[in-house]
This record gives sequence, structure tokens and C-alpha cells, in this order.
Amino acid sequence: MTKAFNRLSVRLTAAFLLAATMGVALVAVLAYRTTSTGFTAFIGHLEAMQGMMGGMMDSTVNQAALEFISNLGQTLWIAGLLGVALALLLGGLFTRQIVAPLGEVATAARRIAKGDLSQKVKIRGSNELADLGESFNTMAQTLSHDRQLRQNMVADIAHELRTPLSVLQANIEAMQDGVLEASAENLASLHQETSLLARLIEDLGTLSLADSGQLEFHPRATDLIKLSSQIMEGMRTQFTSKNVSLALEAPDSLVPVFVDPDRIEQVMRNLLSNAFRYTPEGGRVTLRLVTDSEGVVASVTDTGTGIPSEDLPHVFERFYRVDRSRTRRTGGSGLGLAIVKQLVEAQGGRVWATSQVGKGTTFFFRLPTVSSQVENSFASR
Repeated sequence: MTKAFNRLSVRLTAAFLLAATMGVALVAVLAYRTTSTGFTAFIGHLEAMQGMMGGMMDSTVNQAALEFISNLGQTLWIAGLLGVALALLLGGLFTRQIVAPLGEVATAARRIAKGDLSQKVKIRGSNELADLGESFNTMAQTLSHDRQLRQNMVADIAHELRTPLSVLQANIEAMQDGVLEASAENLASLHQETSLLARLIEDLGTLSLADSGQLEFHPRATDLIKLSSQIMEGMRTQFTSKNVSLALEAPDSLVPVFVDPDRIEQVMRNLLSNAFRYTPEGGRVTLRLVTDSEGVVASVTDTGTGIPSEDLPHVFERFYRVDRSRTRRTGGSGLGLAIVKQLVEAQGGRVWATSQVGKGTTFFFRLPTVSSQVENSFASR
């Protein structure tokens, strides 16, 4: 009995019934008392009038009065019982409308807890229960998407680590067996593989810290023109070796941005390295800085082969490569743009890209200025 009463549907119906019963009872008592008191006063008034006229009250009137009071009581009882029955029926219907969607959500949640992330609930109406259903479906979809990304990431990590480890193992075993000479050239090849592994692990560590919110930032007012010039001077020799021109287009001055300059340097280097990798010999890479209503926008444009429209939405995903034929040596680890996205968004910015196949690609990122950052900090207090 206690277990059944703990059910939400039973408790809601009981509460609805109790409230209706108390309301009907109160109305019945008040109606009975008011009516009987008024009718009794009316009969008394008739008796007084007959007494003044020297006659006795007709027994028929007295009997009618008693029957009226009796019928009134019966009518109120019947009305009360009908009211309680109606309350029970409506209470059950209303309770079902509330409990049924909650039951669906509870059932779907239990299935999700067991690993079935394909669960969805029906959306009914536009009230709070509908909002709950929409929120639940969004959560389930997000969980399913995140699990798929996690599974893909684990598979990609295993794939990325397998090749350099296999090369290292094969070469070391060959040196141990005397098949391969431990020359400076062979050792340099092994060192290159270990460098690739170290870079991959460092990139994964950066993404992991960014995902968990543990990546440290030290924001301050930063002159983006000065920072960009320093980065480009450091990378110019690399571009010159491939006969790729590198240019900076910026106004004479810009409003300072409120960012961690070291992290933004990492963003720019990743974007410039990516543009360098996909720009053919004789091409051009341009870094532009402009101001808009929301902050400062930086863009890196190359004259490479471009990105197909079906690949463009995925370029900031981890381990995603537009050209599947590229290896880690020629196409990077597939983590550079994912790191760009994480570092920019963690500092209140936004990244996006545009591309035309055969003409080139432009990667954009917007950063908040010092003034907008101050306004946002005051608004959030």
C-alpha cells in the first residue's frame, strides 16, 4: 500500500481528490446552513403572522418545511458525491497528462544509463513538459555525438601512434640484429619519429587541458599588429625556402585585444603553418587584421587548392584531414585547427573558414577588444 501511494500518479490524484472533496464539502455545509437558517426564519415569520391573526399554522406548511429541509440535504449529498466523482475523473485525466511524459523521460533516461543513446521522447504541446522533452532530446543527441567523437578520437590516436612506433621498433630491432647500421643518418630518422610523437602528445595534452577547462590563460591588452609582425618574421625563412610569399595587411593601428599573447601566437603559427603546408610553390599567404563592431578579426588566406564544401564544416574537428592521402609528415597531425578553435573560443573569440576549390582558403578568428572585455565583465556582475 505504501509503495503504491509513493507513485506520483497516485499522489497527484489523491491530492486533487482531497482538494475537490474539501471544496465540495465546504460549499455544501455553507449552503445547507445558510438555506436552512433562512428557511427556518421564513417559517417563523409565517407563524408570527398567523399568531397575530389569531389562527394556527396549517400542518401542511409545517410538513412542507420539513420535506424541503430533507430534500435540500439529499440534494447536497448527491451534488457532493457527483462533484467528488467528477474530481476523481478529471484528476485522473490531468494526472495522466503530467505523469505520462515524465514516465517516458524516466524510461528513456534509464535506457541511456545502460548505453542506449538513441533514445528520444515525444514532444507534446508547448508547456514546461514540452521544454523538458526538448531538453532531454538535445542532451541525448549531444551525448551520442560526444561518444561518437570519443570513439573516433581513440581510433585516430591509435592510428597516429601506430606508424611512428612501428618505424621505431623496426629500425631499433634492425640495429640490434646488425641489419641496419647505427649511423648518424639512421639515428636522425629515428629522432624525427620521436619528435613527431612528442608533438602529437603535446597537442593532445593541450586539447585535453582545454576540454577540461584546466588550460591556463594570462590575458592582457595585446597589440595584435606587433605580435603578428614578430611571428611572421620568425617564419619568413620557412616560407622563402618554398618560394611562398608571406604578407601582412593591417591598418596603422588597432584597438588592443584582451588575450593571452602566447596562446594567440600559437593560434597564428598553426594557421600560418597550415596555409604553408597547402600552398604550392610560388603561391602566397596573407595575414590580414581588421576591426569590426565585435572586436578585431584576423584572417589567414592561402592560394592553395581549396577545401570542398562538404569538408569545410569538419576542418576544426580533431584528426580530420581534407586530403586523406596525406600522411602525418606532409599533412600534419590533424590537431592544429582543433587547437586553434579551442584556444580562440576559450578566450571569448570565434573561428570560421571560407574556401573556393582551386582558388584557396581563408581561416578567420575574432578576438574581443580591451573595451568590450571590460564592458562584458561589468555586465556579468
